[in-house]
Amino acid sequence: MRRLASQLTIISLLMVFSLGEARIVERIVAVVNREIVLLSELTEQLRPWEKQLKQIKDPASRKKKREEVMRKFLDRIIGYKLVEQEARKLKLTISEAQLEAALKNIMKRNNLTLEQLKAALKQDGKTLQAYKETFLRKELVRAQVINVRVKSRVSVSEDEIRAKYQKNMRELGVETKVRARHIFVHITNTASEKSVAERKAHANALLKELKAGADFIKLAKEKSEDPVTRTDGGDLGYFARGTLPPHVEDVLFAMKKGEVKGPLRTSRGFHIIRLEDRKDSSARPLEDVRNQLYSQLMTEKMEKATQGWLNELRKRSHVDVRL
Repeated sequence: MRRLASQLTIISLLMVFSLGEARIVERIVAVVNREIVLLSELTEQLRPWEKQLKQIKDPASRKKKREEVMRKFLDRIIGYKLVEQEARKLKLTISEAQLEAALKNIMKRNNLTLEQLKAALKQDGKTLQAYKETFLRKELVRAQVINVRVKSRVSVSEDEIRAKYQKNMRELGVETKVRARHIFVHITNTASEKSVAERKAHANALLKELKAGADFIKLAKEKSEDPVTRTDGGDLGYFARGTLPPHVEDVLFAMKKGEVKGPLRTSRGFHIIRLEDRKDSSARPLEDVRNQLYSQLMTEKMEKATQGWLNELRKRSHVDVRL
């Protein structure tokens, strides 16, 4: 408590006088257990946002957004303070070698030279040394603390990996595409019931010709009323689900190669379709993507568990926000 009282006294003396009036240039915005967070620390975190905030023309909206961002960054600083305190309890430290290794890893991942990194930091008003001490070291400490306090709570089972594999089959490269042809019989928007019935009868007559042995491509070129595909014998090309009306795709994707179905009604008319080909792209075997899926699941679970642990830590700590 003596340390905190001493800090509060020093802060209270950080005042300058202008034209006989006192103007506070520094103040406490939060107390985290026995540590304080200063306004200067918060405004330093806010600096990269200043240009964006200035672009908001309406003063009231700008003020509201600024306060929102400040609260967000203050919560982040409080979280870092709590983690740093846990690191001290655990006697965890980051060596210069670890710091340099992490810096080299960042440059490698972002394809940056040291000079390019320094230039990028300079644009944000930071030096390399400040970046290493105020950001990188804190991130490494945070990772170590979370590794000790949280990782033991998280595990990924074989069942979870298999469930993730099944759920992400499409994302991992599984997709069926079909190639089809159609003969189209058009219906106008104003067609009467009688006219629709007549057009359906015409489509059925065409289907009868096909079943009697007529050549599909030749008949499509002669009788299809789709001007886009008629010259190509009704060729619709290869496509995946989501291209045609769902009820048409349900029929088409269940058909065998060379099979003809119809007439199928859509908003534009009747379709007689033939499945020309099917391409089933095969999924990568589970063993090939097991590590990838494990990492994804572990990351998701660690993020959730870390947030839960931070919430617990904050609840049992003394946190006084004075923003």
